[in-house]
Amino acid sequence: MQQQLVDDIANAIKDIDRSRVPFKRFQRGVGPYGEPQLVKLVTQQLSTTYGQRYEGIRTRRVPDVLVPNRWALEFKIVRPFGDNGIEAEHWSQNLLHPYPGNVSAIADVLKLMRYQGPEQRAVIVVCYEHDPPKIDVSLLVSVFELISCQH
Repeated sequence: MQQQLVDDIANAIKDIDRSRVPFKRFQRGVGPYGEPQLVKLVTQQLSTTYGQRYEGIRTRRVPDVLVPNRWALEFKIVRPFGDNGIEAEHWSQNLLHPYPGNVSAIADVLKLMRYQGPEQRAVIVVCYEHDPPKIDVSLLVSVFELISCQH
C-alpha cells in the first residue's frame, strides 16, 4: 500500500510535468512550482486518475493532503538549484531544520506526530536533481530519515 502511494504520486508528478504548463514566468514543467501549487495539482491528478484509491482526497492546512481513513500526508520540496541553474542558498533546510515552528520536513514529522486522525501518516519528499545529479540528494534524504526515526 505504501509503495502504491509513492508510485501514484510519482506518476502524478510526471503527468503534471508532461503537461508543460509553466508556473508564473518560470520554465515549463513541474520544477518551478511551489509546494502549495504542486500539492494541489498532485491531489487533483490522484483524484482524477486513481479516484477509487483516493476517494475523498483533499488539500488541507494540516495535513497537506488527507485521504479520509487512509492517509495524512505532508509534502516537502527539496530543490538544490533554482530555475536559473544556480545552486540555491540554504536549500537543504527545507528538509533538515530540526526545530518546531519552521517549515522543514522535520517540522512536518512533528506535525504528523500530533495529528489525531485514524489515517496512516507519511511525509512525501519531492527531490529535484539533474540527470546525472550535480548534487546527490540521497545523503540528505538518509540524514532526514535518521533524524525522523529519533523522534
